[in-house]
Amino acid sequence: MTSGAGSTSLRSARAARSWSQADAARQLAALGRATGTPVAAAASLKTLLSRWENGHALPEPHYRSLLAELYGRSPADLGIAGPPPADAASTAPARLRAAVAAAAAVGDTGVELWWEQLAIAGRLDDEVGAAGAGELVRALVEQLDETLVHSLVAGHRVEVAAVLAGAAALAGAQELDSGRPDEAWRRYDRARTAAREAGLPEAVATAGQAAVLVDVGEPGAAVGLLERAGPATSAPAQVRLEAAHAVARAAAGDDAAARRAIAAAEQRLRRAPVDVAAPRGIPVVELADLHRWHGRTLVELGDATAVEPLERALAAAPRSVRHRAAVHADLALALAPARPLDAAEHARRARELARRIGSEQTTARLATLSPPP
Repeated sequence: MTSGAGSTSLRSARAARSWSQADAARQLAALGRATGTPVAAAASLKTLLSRWENGHALPEPHYRSLLAELYGRSPADLGIAGPPPADAASTAPARLRAAVAAAAAVGDTGVELWWEQLAIAGRLDDEVGAAGAGELVRALVEQLDETLVHSLVAGHRVEVAAVLAGAAALAGAQELDSGRPDEAWRRYDRARTAAREAGLPEAVATAGQAAVLVDVGEPGAAVGLLERAGPATSAPAQVRLEAAHAVARAAAGDDAAARRAIAAAEQRLRRAPVDVAAPRGIPVVELADLHRWHGRTLVELGDATAVEPLERALAAAPRSVRHRAAVHADLALALAPARPLDAAEHARRARELARRIGSEQTTARLATLSPPP
C-alpha cells in the first residue's frame, strides 16, 4: 500500500497536467496500446487511479513503468516505487508458515462469506461489468487462490475450490469482455482446475475457453476442446456445452453440425428444470440464454432468421448488461444487410452498453458494420 505522501505525489503529477482522473485513464490506456503493454479498459483504469492516488493500493510493476513514462517522473518521485526487497533467505519460511496458518484459520463462516462476496460481485457485474466489478472479482480470485494453494485438508480444499471455480469463471468473462483473451484463457483455465477439485461441472469454464478461441479466430480449436470435454454430468452444464458447440461449429462454417447442436441444447433445456438443478456457484441456464446462443449461432452462419431468437432474448426479463450488449450487437449484424437503419439503432445501443461496462469485445464485433445510408 502506498503512503500518503506517495499518493499525493501521484495526484500532484496528474494535477500538474490539468487532467481529471478520466483524462489520465484515457492517456494511460493510449500509452499501454502504443507500447504494447496490457492494461485495463479506460473505465477500469479510472477506478485503479483513484485507489492508487488515495493510497489504497500499489500499482503493479507494469503500471508503475507506464505511470513513470506518462508523467515523466521516476516511480520513486511518484511515490509508487514499492517496498525495498527483503532478505529472501530469512523471510521465505516465515511467509510460508504464515500463509499455511492463514489458510487453516478459514472456517465454514469464512467460506460462506466468500460465497456472499461472489454473489455480490455477480450482481454488480450484471450492472456495471468489468468496469465497476473487475477489481473486486480479481481481488476475490487472488484471495481464494492463495488460500487454496496453502490449504492442507482435503475437505477444506474442496470448499474453497468451489468458490474459486465460480469467481475465476466470472473473472474470465470480464477479461474477455475487456478485450484481453489471453488473460481470459488463464482465468477460465483456473476455473476448470478448481471445479475439477471441487467435483463440480467444468462446463462454464470449458464453454468460456471455447468462446475465447472463437473470439481469436480459432473456431476449429474450440470445437476440438468441446469434443474432448465429453458429456457433462448435469443438465445445465450439458446445455451450456451444446450451445457453445453450436457457436463454435457455426464460426467454423459447419452449418449442419451447428444446427444440430443448438437443437440438442433446446430439447434438453425444455426437458429438464435446469434453472433449479444447477449446483451452487454455477450460473443457471434460462430460455433467454438459449435464445441468445441460438441467435449468435445463426449470425455466425449468416442466417437472417437470427433476428427472431435474438428479439426473444432481448424481450426476456431483465438480464445483465453484458447479455443485452451482446444481443444488440448480434441484432445489428443480423439486420445490417436488409434493414440498415434498424441495425444502426441496435449498434448504437450495443456501443452505449459496451461503454458502460468497458466491453472492448462488443465494440470490436461492431467494427465491420458500415454506416447506414
